[in-house]
Parts: sequence; C-alpha cells; structure tokens
Amino acid sequence: MFIDFHTHPLNHRYYYDGLQPAALTERDKADIRGLLAQGVERGLDAIAVTDHDLALSGLWAADEARRLGLPITVIAGCECELYHRGEWVHILALGLKEPLVYTPYTPAADLAARIHAQGALAVLAHPMAYGPAAYHSLKAVVDGVEYRNGAQARRGAADFTAVLDADGYRGLRLCGSDSHWPDEPAREQWEARTEMGEEEFLRLFGVKL
Repeated sequence: MFIDFHTHPLNHRYYYDGLQPAALTERDKADIRGLLAQGVERGLDAIAVTDHDLALSGLWAADEARRLGLPITVIAGCECELYHRGEWVHILALGLKEPLVYTPYTPAADLAARIHAQGALAVLAHPMAYGPAAYHSLKAVVDGVEYRNGAQARRGAADFTAVLDADGYRGLRLCGSDSHWPDEPAREQWEARTEMGEEEFLRLFGVKL
C-alpha cells in the first residue's frame, strides 16, 4: 500500500483569516475532487485530507470518494496549529469522525486527548521545520512523527530519521507530501508516500481497502 498522510486540497483557504466555514462551497468541493483525482494518478491506495485547522474538507472527501467509487481510500483529518513552548507547531489529526474543537492555545496533551477520543491518531507534522526540541517535548503526546515531508524536502531539509533513530523512537513514522492544491507538486512531493501493509492500515484506521 502507498499512502500520502498530509495534503491540502483547499491550499491556505480559510487559514490566514481564521474562518471556519459551516459548509463547503462548490469551489471547495471541486478542489477536493481534483486532489483525489491527482492521488489516483499518483498511484496512491489511500490519502489523508488534512486542511489547515479544518476537518470539514476531509470528512466530505471521505464520503465523496465512497460515493464516486474512487479507487482510493480517504483518511479524514486536519492539520492543527498550536502555540507550544514559544513556537508554532503543527499536529496532524488522522482518522477523524467529526470536527475537532480547539484553539491555537489548547495544550498539546489536551488536543491529543480530543483526537484520541475519536479513535484518531495525533502525528507531529514536519518536525524538521522546528528542530529536535519540539520533537522531544511532544514525542510522548503524539502517536507518530512525520519523518519525511515532501514540501520540506523540496526546500532542502533533510528528513528526521537520524533524530528518531538516535532517540530510539518507536512510534509511527509517516511520510506525507504536504501538497497544496492546485500547486504543481515538485518531484519530492509527487513521490512522497508511506508504505504500509493493509493489515496495519486496518488496525490503525478501521478501514478496509
């Protein structure tokens, strides 16, 4: 199985102005369909839809993929931005059943508890963008770490494997493209994916491909 655990079909829409729409527009839906079609073109078996602080798009994408009978499974999620120990960090919520309620100043442990209450996973996004201090302060809170991120790799950032190996990290190690539709994905983003067995995927997300 090939899975991309980090995508943004709505790009930065609703992000910088802090809006949380009650419903998706037709433009939003068209962009989500475009990203899903691109995921199929990339040969992915599953894709996580993780817009910035917005679970609505991922939840709709999962329903739409099933309705259209697309050959790709959608993991509903969002990328949560938190102010943590003096810096902004991002935590991916993967496998959501409904929108999350939190603010940028919700403690990371509280956010993780709210994610876990839905049977979903909390994953530290692109830790190479913050450095080891953020990772070490959050590793006991999250279920996994995005050890490689296509957008960061495009900008020349090394992956986080060396830090994880040196620390003996035993949580999930996931890879995502961090692609923002409709931006043309760089090669590092197009090829970014996590390889995972179907049984592990079923165990983590309760979805059979």
